[in-house]
Amino acid sequence: MITIQAGYALVIDDDPANRDFLERLLQTAAFKVTGAGCGAEGLKAAQAMPGLALALVDQQLPDAPGLEVIAKLRADHPEALLVMATMHDDRPLIDRAFAAGVDVFLVKPHGFMELYRRLKDADSNIDKLRRLIIDQYGPRPYRDPALRKTGEMKAAKPASQDGPTPAATTLVPPSPNH
Repeated sequence: MITIQAGYALVIDDDPANRDFLERLLQTAAFKVTGAGCGAEGLKAAQAMPGLALALVDQQLPDAPGLEVIAKLRADHPEALLVMATMHDDRPLIDRAFAAGVDVFLVKPHGFMELYRRLKDADSNIDKLRRLIIDQYGPRPYRDPALRKTGEMKAAKPASQDGPTPAATTLVPPSPNH
């Protein structure tokens, strides 16, 4: 089992200032941190790490999309906590990230301190950090699109057989495409 205490962390970000900040932040959370400026460099570094506990991957890398890097890291390190960091707060991207194996979807720059706080509070139980979105609105659990649609259909059903009530029709949010 991978634990956070004194674990190995990898930061893959092509922006040196972001990478340096994240490396320092994770070091203060007791990680042994390695940084990489591109996906290939990050994957090579991950292979050399015994028991990778955490990888924070930028979505826009010069040699590969972060989603591809995440998928490869997930295959090689199934227990690691994988974090996608991006400035794009986009529902389809969030869904693709979780499908690729992301545990935390973090919207820059809002989520870094919340992630840090949660890493410090998690002790050895990283399961508290899985399937989490951290953005400008704060942390919230990720819900699979299939579950969201099921939930919307249940909310849309009227409470009685007499037809929908005004309250029942307002429970379903409008589609983001309209």
